[in-house]
Amino acid sequence: MKKLSFLTLAVVLAFPALAQITVTNGVVPSHMQGVNGTNNSRTHMWCWLEISGLTPGATYRYYSTVDTLNASTTSNGAGNPILMNMTSGTVRRSTNVSLSNNAGHDSLTATNAGTFAGWFGVEPTGNARFTPGFTVYPKIILNNGAGGTSVATRLVASQFPITVVNYGTASGSPVEGTALYDEVNAVAKNFIGVYDNVSATGRPVAISIVENDGMDLYPVTSIATFYRNMVDTNAGYWGAIIPNALSNGVRALVEYDRATAGGIDTIADADGWWCSGLNTVNMSAGNIGLYLNSSFVLTPSANIPDTMYVNIQGNFSANSNDPSAYYVWDFGDTSLTVSGANVTHTYANQGLYPLTLVITNGACSDTITQNIVVMLGTGIQATPSFLMYTSPNPTDGQFTIAVSNDHLKTIEVMNLLGEIVYSGVSNTARTNIDIAGQPNGMYLVRVTDRETNRVATRKIVLK
Repeated sequence: MKKLSFLTLAVVLAFPALAQITVTNGVVPSHMQGVNGTNNSRTHMWCWLEISGLTPGATYRYYSTVDTLNASTTSNGAGNPILMNMTSGTVRRSTNVSLSNNAGHDSLTATNAGTFAGWFGVEPTGNARFTPGFTVYPKIILNNGAGGTSVATRLVASQFPITVVNYGTASGSPVEGTALYDEVNAVAKNFIGVYDNVSATGRPVAISIVENDGMDLYPVTSIATFYRNMVDTNAGYWGAIIPNALSNGVRALVEYDRATAGGIDTIADADGWWCSGLNTVNMSAGNIGLYLNSSFVLTPSANIPDTMYVNIQGNFSANSNDPSAYYVWDFGDTSLTVSGANVTHTYANQGLYPLTLVITNGACSDTITQNIVVMLGTGIQATPSFLMYTSPNPTDGQFTIAVSNDHLKTIEVMNLLGEIVYSGVSNTARTNIDIAGQPNGMYLVRVTDRETNRVATRKIVLK
């Protein structure tokens, strides 16, 4: 057996083997757009990769692509790099990859520990690797970190497979997807991760940059039309392809910080049918951009009388910011529910009735509740012919009634049992009332104009 000389051993000890450059972690979408052939629906794929084994403090030239696992050892992958410089924050598109021409690459600098973490983007072309149904992986092409212009490392993130899908209208298809876009309150050049679960765990189905990222893609006709027209350069917008085979639908959006990829904010929906009315379960719209409108909140309002009288019809109305919403009224008595934005109801008996109004657009719902006091008063007009105000309200027992005329008036204050706790007469526009000593709670102030026989009522709270 041949012996190793002392001199040879000394040389080996003086130059230990270099650490292997590897991807140690990342945030990578499970799907991306692609087509084998002419691709005029290009939609960028973004991912966050953490790399180790670099020379500490060295600056590397790089560009980003994707590739298959069975590619040759000399393959540089496919796709146009979308280059984000993690130091300056600039984002640019390259169509001619090169480690010697500045337009074809960017640079990254390793930490003193020999690591780097950042965002990498790829624009799918018409290369055969982008055949729908194929699996590709993020790939980073690096020089030697010492100024070289040749490829020294072809780094594949083999733990992050990405399924290629293209725009199509077959719901549930594993090789087709739908264009989705949205406007969010997020920082430009941060990223949005799209998840199919509320807790936003596992891998996102898509990742998009938040506009405006500084690139003007409108002149690039090979970029997906929905992105060029409705997303690109519009502050706060994002857009991505979502696989049609998504049985849970889109259930969470996470804003990732550009510098760290940490989650800043999350918007979630329990069933993938968002309040805007968009159902994201197994979509089938293809390249027609669907607007998620994730910030939409159903905001209904209603006009409900505080007080009504037995056997006198009352008018009820409601509206919301969704013209497709519908309304269901439960008046709290024995009557059936009534549907509609404008309805009427008549109470047969006096009492306190809990009205419930449910407003829904199929995806979300809201509820308005209000107690209605129904009093005896057959034949009395429900609409007052004068204005009446009470102040202060709530009150400690002493308050002032102000009316819009100085007619002779009867003033009554009743509890919710219909018992009169105060009664008086006034012919002035302002009258001081004292019900101190009565139990805390809600009372009704009823003023009857003796000249017109019209009635006005108001609620007042004693506390």
